[in-house]
Amino acid sequence: MRNLKKNRIIKFIQDNGGYFAITGALSMTLSALISLFWNYSVNPNFNIVSFAVSDLVSGPMISGVIYTIGLIISSFIQLPTYISLVHCFNKKETYLLLFKITTLSSILSIISHNILSVVPLDRNILPVFIIHGFAAGIHYVTGSISLISIGIIELKKIKVSKIIPIISFIVGGLYSIVWIRFLLSLLLGIPDIVRNHAIQWFGLIGIISWTIIHGIFLIRVKNQALS
Repeated sequence: MRNLKKNRIIKFIQDNGGYFAITGALSMTLSALISLFWNYSVNPNFNIVSFAVSDLVSGPMISGVIYTIGLIISSFIQLPTYISLVHCFNKKETYLLLFKITTLSSILSIISHNILSVVPLDRNILPVFIIHGFAAGIHYVTGSISLISIGIIELKKIKVSKIIPIISFIVGGLYSIVWIRFLLSLLLGIPDIVRNHAIQWFGLIGIISWTIIHGIFLIRVKNQALS
């Protein structure tokens, strides 16, 4: 009975990954827009060049709470989305190494994203700032690996539209730029002439777009299987 219930839960997740993805993307989009508007209304100098995405977590009044809730919802919804996506690709073709890389990097990316959801960016409290920065680094590194490896799998699937892997490569590239640039500035002392914050914002827009597109893809796959 317990195994039957477990199998039903797994099947439910696999069959409804597209809806999980759309829900997560909407949650992230709405919470980010509300928090961004609230931050700007309080501080007109708030912009994507001078402030990081993480600054939304520590925004004024309840704007930070709104963004945190949206972040937590989208973070936990990522897992069923990835499970459904990997299951979909694993039906007809087997790329064992790529699937292992994708699975491991996706799990680490989701875990670190969850940490970012509950640990705000607070530059005045050193331990909190270090934990947040460390989690952000893991998220961007593993996220870029996950997105690029998914893109490679998608590229190998003839029936998958070429737009889908291109989106995966672009967003994976944006994630890579964030952590590579930070690593270079940390190791080589490169001055922060061009702000890294704007790339993070484009990365946020990219991952929301990626999630919506893959959500639609998973819903179409489900509908085709039922027809």
